[in-house]
Amino acid sequence: MMHKPKTIAIMRKILTLSFILFGLLGISQVFTHSLAFTPKQNALQALAISSELKNYAKSDFSDVRLFDSAGRETPYFLVNETFKYNSTSFKEYEILNKEVGQGRYTRFTIHNPNAEQIGHVILNIVNSDAWKVCDITGSNDNKEWFSISDHIFLHHLYDLDNTNAYRSIHFPPVNYKYIKFEIKDLSTKPLNILKAGYFEGCISAGKLNEIKADSLISTEVKENKTTLIKVKFKNAAIINKIRFNIKAPNFFKREVNVYVNRTQTNKKKVEQYRDLIMSFELNSDHSNSFEISNFREGEFEIEIKNNDNPALEIEKIEFSQLQSYLVADFKENEKYILKAGDKKLALPVYDIAYFKDKISKQLIIGNGSELALIPAIVSEVTPVETNLWQEPWFMWACISLASFLLLIFSLKVLKDLKK
Repeated sequence: MMHKPKTIAIMRKILTLSFILFGLLGISQVFTHSLAFTPKQNALQALAISSELKNYAKSDFSDVRLFDSAGRETPYFLVNETFKYNSTSFKEYEILNKEVGQGRYTRFTIHNPNAEQIGHVILNIVNSDAWKVCDITGSNDNKEWFSISDHIFLHHLYDLDNTNAYRSIHFPPVNYKYIKFEIKDLSTKPLNILKAGYFEGCISAGKLNEIKADSLISTEVKENKTTLIKVKFKNAAIINKIRFNIKAPNFFKREVNVYVNRTQTNKKKVEQYRDLIMSFELNSDHSNSFEISNFREGEFEIEIKNNDNPALEIEKIEFSQLQSYLVADFKENEKYILKAGDKKLALPVYDIAYFKDKISKQLIIGNGSELALIPAIVSEVTPVETNLWQEPWFMWACISLASFLLLIFSLKVLKDLKK
């Protein structure tokens, strides 16, 4: 009985030591990649996420954290662009001098009376599958005009669920009071443009970034009259759009299936099978551009059914990804570092995420003239150096030490109990 208080004290020490050691092991963060960013102003800003980082990180970015120069975690939220938008948040610009069907061009001018910085304009267009080319000029007096951007291609100008579509035209940020759009109508009839404006509460309108496949191998399979195209990416790539450039023949109509090779275990036996992901049709009368949702794979196969026709002569297959942005309350000239790759982390809960719907129009284009944050070009993702305590061998050494100490203390407790 005399040794009971001493025994209880020893057991408390064991538990305390265990919690400390395993707690330190549990909270250690192991990041594998990083990138740096230094904003030029104090404001809620958006940082454009590169396709390389987006493909490497988890889809919800739960393995990504943002730190300031002092190593403090900086709250943020993620904004992903989409192809469709809520028309109630659409804010219109005043349209001046609109000319439709009066020559070789459709012309209109939007009025920017406060000379605010503008880097894109969203058009609300009655559905059309025509291809157009647009030139943009700017002026401060509506008389003398200066070049902003030439030969912007407009395509896929339709929405399968509505009779009109919202499509964005991006150009270098400017603050002209008048911005003129000239859409060439040489080969097709003019577009029916209903409105021009921007979406309040959105970063942009469907901005896409092209992503390159690491390998793309095409093979003709004569046995089943198909063309098999094997596509491989370094990391599982998020693909939101596929576009086929067909060189020949002039007329074609082919069924296309996209497969992913998978494995499954059936009665302790591993079996391989082809999982059909999607199907669509290549047609010489269409743009052959296809929007995709929830598609993220590292390898897949595109199978084109040729039937009794010669194989299609494919000039190029383009894979595109919708732009994503990391929005945070950045401080001027502060050196931030974004770290990614810690797969153990859960999705963070930040207060700033509750204000996601209050993104203003100014955030879309940014406020500074020195750095265009929307979209912003971030540095290339590079491997981050791991510290000593982040090495796997160090973690196992700590576990072994903790186990050894627990064993020693346990034996001492048993010895005291026997006494």
